[in-house]
Amino acid sequence: MRKSLTIVVIGSAVSIVLAATAQMQPLNAKTGLWRMTKAIKWTDLPPQMAAMMKAAPATTTYNSCVTTPDLNSNPWSKGSGDNCTWTVINSTSTDMELQGSGCSFGNNAESTGDVHGQIHLLDSENGTGSMTVTVTVNGQTMHGVASYTGKWVSASCPAK
Repeated sequence: MRKSLTIVVIGSAVSIVLAATAQMQPLNAKTGLWRMTKAIKWTDLPPQMAAMMKAAPATTTYNSCVTTPDLNSNPWSKGSGDNCTWTVINSTSTDMELQGSGCSFGNNAESTGDVHGQIHLLDSENGTGSMTVTVTVNGQTMHGVASYTGKWVSASCPAK
């Protein structure tokens, strides 16, 4: 009886480890230079911030240099200006769910925020993503929803 229980416990532990490993695969994306397009819609903006956001472009484009280690974290965050600490919640070869914390957006040292989102690869050269954003600036909390498209451009990145 004791031997059977030990085998069941070990078998269960191995199954849990294998299931967790299967969920944390790197994205199957090409490394190198990616061109990212981000559109964000904000809510709960104070009037002064709402006026400023109306004057800002709704869509921005940036380059992200994706390396092999990035395929296990947030490959599209480089160049975005979000400065978050990223944690991957789940990841397969085509989909990644992640959480960003301690974000300071742009050059605004007064902003802090958190992000939760998903990346979906259509193929190894094209992807989409969405992020929900909560930002606090000078005591004012705002919410946003960002949508992303990513297109692989080349295998090499420009020198810094």
